[in-house]
Amino acid sequence: MSGNVPQSGELRHIPRGRLSAIGIVVALLVGVLIFAGVKLTQGPQSTATQSTSQPPPPPDSYAIPGCYNPSVQPSARPKKLNVLGCASVAVALQDMSWSSWGPQGADGTGTAVFKLCDPNCATGTQLTEPVVVHAWNAQKPRSDAICVVGLKIFGGMILAFPKDVPPPNAQQIDTQYNGMPAVHYVNYSPSDTRQTEFIGYTFCN
Repeated sequence: MSGNVPQSGELRHIPRGRLSAIGIVVALLVGVLIFAGVKLTQGPQSTATQSTSQPPPPPDSYAIPGCYNPSVQPSARPKKLNVLGCASVAVALQDMSWSSWGPQGADGTGTAVFKLCDPNCATGTQLTEPVVVHAWNAQKPRSDAICVVGLKIFGGMILAFPKDVPPPNAQQIDTQYNGMPAVHYVNYSPSDTRQTEFIGYTFCN
């Protein structure tokens, strides 16, 4: 009878092939658990990264100082623009052609329009003169100017007169530009008012 009963050592013996198969299964299960854990960990982080990412800021744009409102917004290379006296249009530019426009400044030619308040502004006439325009010193507008993000206003602008100059009651001449009599407008409060004319802060609303 003892010949038919397996020995205790034989009962504990597991074939090598079965051990290899069990090891492979265990390794696969561990790999699946690790992969699932990594995905669970990375998932919320990826979502948070996507939700907090911001679009790139808009590129800078430039405008000359002047009279803007909801229907006349700052734009590059304007053909015409009221510059001074937004209600009465004391000084305006028209028929403008621009040879340069960018962060370093703007250059153009056209016609300047002046209102002659004689005998008064309501019944006065207009005077036109050929004009050379040079603008520079681009700056961010005031925080309360309600302008589009990225807009910069040229802080200084020269109106030079290659032919005749406007009469003193229309425009005082305070400087020269490339040998031409000119007026220097600024849209910030200047420290020297002898060679500059403050035309008011530029607003976009």
